[in-house]
Amino acid sequence: MKRFLMLLMRGLLLRCPVCGQGKLFCGVFKMNEHCPVCQFKFEREEGYYTSSMAINLVVSEFIAAAIVLPLAATPSIPVLPVLLIGCPFALILPFLFFRPSRGLWLSMDHYLNPTSGNDLPDESPLLQRSRGIRDVK
Repeated sequence: MKRFLMLLMRGLLLRCPVCGQGKLFCGVFKMNEHCPVCQFKFEREEGYYTSSMAINLVVSEFIAAAIVLPLAATPSIPVLPVLLIGCPFALILPFLFFRPSRGLWLSMDHYLNPTSGNDLPDESPLLQRSRGIRDVK
């Protein structure tokens, strides 16, 4: 449980699930292909982040519904203001939650399918450390 919470925290902080130091993103919506610290490949296969899109959609629309449904259930509030409040939430929240949903998906997947030495490139400092190879500097 402690490891799972640590991985979720790394995902929310947009850090590499393996080392916890490398940043996931190099731009607003552009992800790094590899961790800049341990060289862990973030996209394991094509279509890897499809589940993060599902997480993003579910959480974003749940938040929008939690805000709009109580307003819509109140008979004293007209429909037009409810729509004017609800539509921006439904459109903006998926953009705001894009990065955290990718970080969460990456950390959850890493918890369920941990990285082995085969997932790290040969030049990875973590892999070299596990093999007993020291840095020569």
